[in-house]
Amino acid sequence: MHSRLTSDGTYVTEEDHNARDTMSDTGASGLEQASDKSRNDGDVPTMTAGQWAERRANRHRPKGLAALRIWFAGVPQWQRWSLAISAVVFVMVAVLAVVEVASSAGRVHPGVRVAGVKVGGLTPEHVAARLDEELVPRFDEPVHLTFEEQSWSVESTQVLAALDSTAAVDAAMAVGRAETFSASLRDRLRAWAGAIDLAAPVIGDPVSVDVVLAQVAAEVDKAPLDATVVIEGTTARVEPSALGLAVRREELATEMLSAFAAEQRAVEIAADFVPVSVTEEDAAQAAEDAMKMMSGPVTITYETSSWEFPATDIATWIAFRAVPFASAETTGAGAAADATAAASQPATATQVPGAERMVLEAFVDAAEASKTVTPKVGTAGRVAQDAEFKVSNGTVQIIPSQDGVGPDIEALALEMTTVLTGQGDRKVALRTTRVEPDLTTQDAQAMGIVGRLSTYTTNYDAGNKPRVNNIHTLADALDGTLVEPGGTFSFNGTIGPRTAEKGYQEAPAIVNGQLVPQLGGGICQVGTTIFNAVFESGLPVVERKNHSFYISHYPKGRDATVSYGGPDFRFSNDTDHWILIATGYSNSSLTISIYGTDPGYEVTASTGDWYDVSPHPVREVQDPTMPAGSRVVEDSGVDGRKIVVTRTVKRNGTVVREDKFTSVYKAKEEVVRVGTMPATTTSTVPAQ
Repeated sequence: MHSRLTSDGTYVTEEDHNARDTMSDTGASGLEQASDKSRNDGDVPTMTAGQWAERRANRHRPKGLAALRIWFAGVPQWQRWSLAISAVVFVMVAVLAVVEVASSAGRVHPGVRVAGVKVGGLTPEHVAARLDEELVPRFDEPVHLTFEEQSWSVESTQVLAALDSTAAVDAAMAVGRAETFSASLRDRLRAWAGAIDLAAPVIGDPVSVDVVLAQVAAEVDKAPLDATVVIEGTTARVEPSALGLAVRREELATEMLSAFAAEQRAVEIAADFVPVSVTEEDAAQAAEDAMKMMSGPVTITYETSSWEFPATDIATWIAFRAVPFASAETTGAGAAADATAAASQPATATQVPGAERMVLEAFVDAAEASKTVTPKVGTAGRVAQDAEFKVSNGTVQIIPSQDGVGPDIEALALEMTTVLTGQGDRKVALRTTRVEPDLTTQDAQAMGIVGRLSTYTTNYDAGNKPRVNNIHTLADALDGTLVEPGGTFSFNGTIGPRTAEKGYQEAPAIVNGQLVPQLGGGICQVGTTIFNAVFESGLPVVERKNHSFYISHYPKGRDATVSYGGPDFRFSNDTDHWILIATGYSNSSLTISIYGTDPGYEVTASTGDWYDVSPHPVREVQDPTMPAGSRVVEDSGVDGRKIVVTRTVKRNGTVVREDKFTSVYKAKEEVVRVGTMPATTTSTVPAQ
């Protein structure tokens, strides 16, 4: 039986060819007859002519090498050679790769370097030894960080840098051992070409590294400067923006540590520009609005009154704020940029991607306006009255607070912003609002100041008018002082400097152990009185110092000296409620009382005997105006001595605290004037 190749690339026998020709001749009628016969005989399902032809063609279509041979026969000669050469090269490379893989089993692929050190062909153990030998000595040399003209030298000891040999070995062994054959082949080809030089893994102490990075960043980093508007006199100008700068810290840390093991010891610091939010363009409208605000005076009216404020005052009220560009709204005619128009304008050089674009708005700052406006319009409304504590004979009465009515400066500032940037009349009507007192009646009631805890009175000479004035002035300043629960009272912190402006006068005061005239002399009378009031209350005394020498009209060992910038008297409020200090005085006595909620303290005191008594020195001063032999004590002396006063504080019979107040008094010199004037000689003249 013969066969031949048909035009569609299939082989057919002569019998198949004849059958096909017969089918073509008989046409569809012959096929229908065959189909009918098959149906009548119960054979296979009927097929169309196309299906029948395809079935016969597939039965004889060549497969496998036969098909490849047929395809290759149709390829041009030059392409056949090219394909053959490529196949040979691929096979050779694959064979070489397989051989190389087998030969480098358990070793680093040839050609691999770590920080310039050749480790190809070595076992992991030899790699570690080679790297320790070659790289560790490099850590003795510093690494130099540079940024423009600046430089920093960093020693490995500063960051505790050390070679991570294990990681270095693992990285070297991983070359050419990728998960896929193609990736492994690629890495090995690169290694053969000497293109793989791995960075040596170096570790360091994170805290120490951060310290170095912070030092570098402190000199390199620059905060971005948004464009601002500066007002000089009644002129507004735009201050340009400036990009910021930020060191790429993570990148610098990695490169710095790697450099300790590298041949190249210098690291160029990379930094990113930090964008601004407000550009000159975004501040221009605010400057224009500010100029409009200062273009003339503004008049504020209230009922029948009016006050005019010049442009120089308005200039001090103007402030600027940045608002998101997308939500910028006009605050007056021509004020604040229109978002649609601004969006169509080109970005300036300082608009770096990453920052939210903001727009400056000019507005009247209520707090600044209040400094100028409130003193003038203060008659508008009524001043709020705080609740007050009134004490008498140990009882406490709360004088109720009263709401006030005052200028609504917030509303005024908002309206002035609109008016001053608009085109109309520059007049603004003042509105009033309720002003709540600082201390309301409800607040005062909740403070728990319901009764007297203690009181103490000291006496003084009514004849020393400057000293009496100072005592009264200081008592007035102290009266009504409140100490919060857990808070600490400071005498100097509460009263402040004793100055002539506050009404203090010069009076005798102890300075360095001597009585000398001093502004505020007599304040220790108040200090001693409040110390004893606190002593009797049982409250904790935090700081107290006795006078330099003993003063007999104060209780033994229970005096207290105070001086601004020097000794202070302090006590703490360890109760759950507020403490009120109340003062009262006459021309010869001072009373200080402590009010609050009784903590239930029971106070007892004992005063010890004098000890370490040292006689006072006596200094004689010759006085030629006094008769010889006469003596006058000009300044009495006081013996030096020590004493201890013990205070015991109990509650429900249990000791809460026991305090020992030790007073050390120096000896005070006595000054005696001694007469030296000689006696007068009387002569008798005989009568003539």
